Amino acid sequence: MKQQPIFYIKDFGCTDFLGLWNIQKQILNLKIKVLNKKYNFLLVLEHNNVYTFGTSTKCSNFFRFSNNKTFKKIKIFKVDRGGKVTSHGPGQLVIYFILDLFLFNYDFNLYLRFLENIILITLLKNKIFAFRIINKSGIWVRNYNLFYKIGFIGIKIINYITKHGLALNINPDLNIFFSILTCGINNKNYCVTSIEKETEKSIKKKSFKTNLKNELCFFFNFIKL
Repeated sequence: MKQQPIFYIKDFGCTDFLGLWNIQKQILNLKIKVLNKKYNFLLVLEHNNVYTFGTSTKCSNFFRFSNNKTFKKIKIFKVDRGGKVTSHGPGQLVIYFILDLFLFNYDFNLYLRFLENIILITLLKNKIFAFRIINKSGIWVRNYNLFYKIGFIGIKIINYITKHGLALNINPDLNIFFSILTCGINNKNYCVTSIEKETEKSIKKKSFKTNLKNELCFFFNFIKL
């Protein structure tokens, strides 16, 4: 009989990438070595400006403009998630999931669809119709013949425990995406956008995060601690 899972959700506000990466690793190691499988963690935050690239990225060629001194000052980290280069910064909501895959019957694809659905439903509640694109990661919206990426997913599985998670653009500075080949896409018909840009309305991040955390509680059927 499966144990009833227990969830902890923690909002870290806006914080440096390296510190949260270390916290994430510490929690994962603790969960693998000590904690019972029923304990799971959701870390909600925004990062200070940073570029990260996954295991399938060549860091030598992900800058679109080699002479862009402003954005080359942003710190760069290689991480163990899948995927290519992306940007994190204020205005982009990030959620790291440290979960046991038994919640999804150890089905990796089911877990990916779950993360995608969290983003899709959140956008739909903000009156944004978004969708998946075959053979392209993340969540997209369309404006005429242009496709705009608005949600990002990058994960790592260690001993059936998940690491990393999803990111959703609320109102970040989109310029920081334009200096890189975001997610390895080098196509003028694929761009990056945000909820605020798509709705043309100012988004109150505090209330948005509260609503999303409530949605997560509903998804997982748990009480915030």
